[in-house]
Amino acid sequence: MHSETLSLRISKAEIAALRRRARTEKVSQGTLVRRALRAYGITPEPEAAKSGFDVVAHLVGACKGGPSDLASNPRHLDGFGQ
Repeated sequence: MHSETLSLRISKAEIAALRRRARTEKVSQGTLVRRALRAYGITPEPEAAKSGFDVVAHLVGACKGGPSDLASNPRHLDGFGQ
């Protein structure tokens, strides 16, 4: 993620509240501001990491007519890799 710096003027009360909240949640002030931008709908939510299954889920069950024991019967591997 490429980031840039933003400078803005906020009141002493706002900066104090931001610092308190950041300390309470044990996160940076920048993290709180980014969360607020997402909550306000200005920036999209980051995508969650996908599992291998998530990537190929649309393929599960796509092939019809194969052996029902393909994953469990070792004879299906006879000659594999030769």
